[in-house]
Amino acid sequence: MDAWESGLFDDDLAADVRGDWEAALAGGATPARATRRLVEDWLDEVAGSVALAAAFWIALAALQLRAGALEVDVRDRAVRAIGRGEDLDRWEQGPFGLERDEGEDARNEVADRRHVTAALRARLLRAPVVDGAPGGVHRA
Repeated sequence: MDAWESGLFDDDLAADVRGDWEAALAGGATPARATRRLVEDWLDEVAGSVALAAAFWIALAALQLRAGALEVDVRDRAVRAIGRGEDLDRWEQGPFGLERDEGEDARNEVADRRHVTAALRARLLRAPVVDGAPGGVHRA
């Protein structure tokens, strides 16, 4: 799964997660049910890779945030992944997992991705979260 730009959904995995999220919501699922479905569907695929797992949690947190349905566990996983830079390996590599030249373009891609995810992290930390009770929202 490749990354092509620095945006939150500018990689194959995040774009696929967003597509699955949108399809679940369009099919009548609540954000909580869509989250459960995505975790069930994606867990095995991302389990063997720290970078893929990080990209999954970051994408899912961004989607929940947009829907006003941010869950504490999803937020915490995404914040932790962003803080550790766990998704950045995918931006350090070129297409098909080949190492990029250590030129300015590669450094800029990683710096741009780091900036995008840091901005998301800040929004996640300020956002209200769902507390697990039906309809319950609180500030964490």
